[in-house]
Amino acid sequence: MPVQGPPEPLLERIAAMRDAGPSSSRRIAATITRSPMHAARSGIVMLAEASETSVGSVNRFCRALGLDGYKELRLALATSAGRPDGSEAPDIDPTGSIDPETGVEDAVQLIAASSRGAISRTADLLDLELLDALAEAVENARLVQLVAFGGSAHIASYLVDQLNGIGIRTLSSPDVNTAASIAATLTESDVLIAISHSGTARHAVEATTIGAEHGAMTAAITSSAASPLARAARVALVTTARTSTERYRGTAGRHAQLFVIDALYVRIAQGRNEVAERLLDEAGAATAPYQLTYRSGTTRPPERPREQGAPQGSKGPTT
Repeated sequence: MPVQGPPEPLLERIAAMRDAGPSSSRRIAATITRSPMHAARSGIVMLAEASETSVGSVNRFCRALGLDGYKELRLALATSAGRPDGSEAPDIDPTGSIDPETGVEDAVQLIAASSRGAISRTADLLDLELLDALAEAVENARLVQLVAFGGSAHIASYLVDQLNGIGIRTLSSPDVNTAASIAATLTESDVLIAISHSGTARHAVEATTIGAEHGAMTAAITSSAASPLARAARVALVTTARTSTERYRGTAGRHAQLFVIDALYVRIAQGRNEVAERLLDEAGAATAPYQLTYRSGTTRPPERPREQGAPQGSKGPTT
C-alpha cells in the first residue's frame, strides 16, 4: 500500500485550479491567489463579483476543495495566508494553558496580546453582509431569544440587557428546559441567536434546531464555522480565537465574542437611532437618582444624613 504524504496546502491547491476545471472555478482561483487575505476578508457576494462569477459558483468551488461552505474557506484562507512558515496558527489562544512558572509581567502581556489579536483578526474576517442581515432581522423581530450556557451565558445576558434597553423584546434563560420551551414558541417573526465558543454545546444546538423548525431566523456566534452549532444555524458569525487545549479557560475567546456582540448591537441601534436614543435618554433620567454625586477634585463620599433628633456629633442609633 502506498504511503500518503501530508495534504497539499490549501493555497497550492487553489493555485493549481487556475489552469484546470470550469472557467468559473479558474477565475475564482485566480482572484483568490492574487490576494488570499483580501479574499479571506471578503463576503461571498464580493468574491463572486470580483471573479465575475456567481454565488453558486463560489459554493461549488468550496465543495471542490472539500470544504462545506464559504465560511470554512475564509477561515482556511486566513490561516494559510497568515502563517507561510507553517508555525502555529495566530488565532490560537495560548492563555488557556499558561505555564505556572510564567511571571506576572509576561502573563499579563500574553493575555493582552492574545485578546488584542483575537479582536483584530475577528474584525478582519467578520462577514459584514451576514452581520447586517442579522442586525436587520433582530431590529424587525417580534421576539429575540438568546441561547447560551456556561461561560457564554454571561455574554448572552449582556446582549439581552442591551437589546431590551433599546426596545427590542429579548428573552434568555440559562436553564436548558426553559430555553427549549421558549424556542418551541418562536415563529417566522422571531430570531434565535445561540452563543457557544466551541460550537459543540448540545443544548444550544438542539434549541437552535427547535427554533428553526418553528420558522425562526437562527444565528450562531462561535469560533468554528464547521461546528455543529454553525451548521444548525442559518447564519454564523465566526470569531477567530481558539484555545490550544481541550479545556478552554482563556480570555481571548470571550473578548472576541463580546466584540461581535457589540458590533451587532451597534448596527441594530443605528437602524433604530431615534427610538434607541430616546429610550436610552429616558433610562438615564430614570436611573440618575441612584447615582452618587461627587464634588469636583475630591474622592470623599458625601456624608450620610443624620437621623432626626440625633445630637450634634452623635453617630445616631446603631443596628
